[in-house]
Amino acid sequence: MPLPSPPAMKSRLFLRVYEDRAVVHSGEFDGAVELGRQEVGEDGPYARRAEAGVTRLVLAPLEDQAVSRRHVRLEALTGGRVRVTNLSGKLPIGVEGSKDVLPRSSSELSLPAILLVGRKVLRVQLPAEDHLQGLSEATMLPGRLPVGPAPFTVGLPVPPGVETEALLRWLQAALAVIHDAAGTRDFFPRAARALVEIVGLDAGRVLRRERGGWAIDAAWPADSASLSPQWRPSETVLGRVCGEKRTFWHDPTAGPSASLADVSAVVAAPVLNRDGEVIGALYGERRRSRSSDEGPRIARVEALLVDLLAGGVAAGLARLKHEEEALRARERFEQFFTPELSRHLTERPDLLEARDAIVTVLFCDVRGFSRITERLGPAQTVAWMSDVLEALSSCVRAEQGVLVNYVGDALLALWGAPGDQPDHAERACRAALAMQASLPALDERWREVIGEPIAVGVGINTGPACVGNIGSRYKFKYGPQGNTVNLASRVQGATKYLKTRILLTTTTASQLPPGFATRRVGRVRTVNIRESVELCDLAPADDPGRQALRAGYEQALAEFEAGRFRSAARTLGLLVTQHPDDSPSLVLLSRAVGCLVEEPAAFDGVWELPGK
Repeated sequence: MPLPSPPAMKSRLFLRVYEDRAVVHSGEFDGAVELGRQEVGEDGPYARRAEAGVTRLVLAPLEDQAVSRRHVRLEALTGGRVRVTNLSGKLPIGVEGSKDVLPRSSSELSLPAILLVGRKVLRVQLPAEDHLQGLSEATMLPGRLPVGPAPFTVGLPVPPGVETEALLRWLQAALAVIHDAAGTRDFFPRAARALVEIVGLDAGRVLRRERGGWAIDAAWPADSASLSPQWRPSETVLGRVCGEKRTFWHDPTAGPSASLADVSAVVAAPVLNRDGEVIGALYGERRRSRSSDEGPRIARVEALLVDLLAGGVAAGLARLKHEEEALRARERFEQFFTPELSRHLTERPDLLEARDAIVTVLFCDVRGFSRITERLGPAQTVAWMSDVLEALSSCVRAEQGVLVNYVGDALLALWGAPGDQPDHAERACRAALAMQASLPALDERWREVIGEPIAVGVGINTGPACVGNIGSRYKFKYGPQGNTVNLASRVQGATKYLKTRILLTTTTASQLPPGFATRRVGRVRTVNIRESVELCDLAPADDPGRQALRAGYEQALAEFEAGRFRSAARTLGLLVTQHPDDSPSLVLLSRAVGCLVEEPAAFDGVWELPGK
């Protein structure tokens, strides 16, 4: 348990952790800080978490017995002092230039203070001792232009000691990296390398902000020794970068911290997204030269170059994010739309918003599905239906239709939205004819497997519908809703009773130009739809004898609807002899004979279909 202590003034402390004379972690802390060995289930070294107003920092891994699970508590006091409390029951805390802090005891020390905890050296100081410098201007957001007058209006102000030609070459090289950032996916390594080769630093890294910490996306060291696995960025510098969204650099020669190790001069520039959030940083270091006593320095012009490079990384990230979003949208759209329409919708997503439109809806259903699947079993059923639906879908896409949905053995398609298609009824009918024409090839592949010919029924209806994203926030689904859709489904069901392959409402048929071989087959009333609807069938235009069949059938239908059942039966009997495969003639003949056998009390010519 922590030792009780009097209240401390809540202030900020800066802590730097060394191991083998190398900085492995640094950062600022508000209020009290508690350090200790990793606990079971806790993240590893240098992970942070808040506990009742105290920040806990994991100082050592679980197996390091030289550090207690709760070892050190630091509290800032007034007057540039710190209270150090030893929370351990058996391990002391070493203090440079003073007595050890024994287990279960406290000591007040002047800052900066050097502590020894296990194999780690801790330097505790006030943040003001870190000597940060920053650019006066905030880093620009990607895609934004600076506000106000241009920075270079008369000549190019060159810093002392920097040649104009060298500066221009720096800028030229930096622009090359930015160009790569806008057009390639390997610009992180290029940016890290540019910190070394263009700016002249010893090591460069691209850092990504991740769950309150920093991950390295790319690094380019001047020598492999600078990529120590224990390396950690300066949290002081990065804290200022994140807080103020501008570039900062650290001058270690101005403070006493250089006496401990080969301390780096650090520069960091924020990588921003379009909303102005810091999502990463460009981070460079310069180390003390072994052949010189002069400390590492970073000039303002170098910081400006790092800021420029960070802007290039931000622009590249923004470009990649836009491309990835567009690609995901295209992939999602192409489940429903043709590639051409998908590209259009990626540019105009407002077309997907729900709106009323006159559309043509097509339902297609595979006949005998339940019977066939019982024989095939699940695996072969999937293979068979995949082949069939792919062939039927190709017919829809060839006519620039929208694949709305598959439901078992059924396909729903749409024309007339989201883009304008004045000929939407024609397209739907051409797709239906193409579907029927695709069956012989499917039959050839599957007849021996399923044991019977493949047959599909198609129902088409034209009318008003609300079209748009009818899915949810969990799943996108573009399609139509309304009575027009319900009726199209019932029209498809009517093909089973009229024994025909393609049925249209007269609303659709009235939209077709000459050349489509339609025939009025009668008026029906479908399940759960009160109003009756007049239907036409559709056949290939080159069907021999179609014209004579149509004239004879429509004459018989007019006689039947007028209640002249005997005359209708006589006309239909002749048609059936001449066209024995015309199922609608057989169905109407059956109805006429039924009315002759038992004449209905009230007759209006509408056939009440017995099912869907």
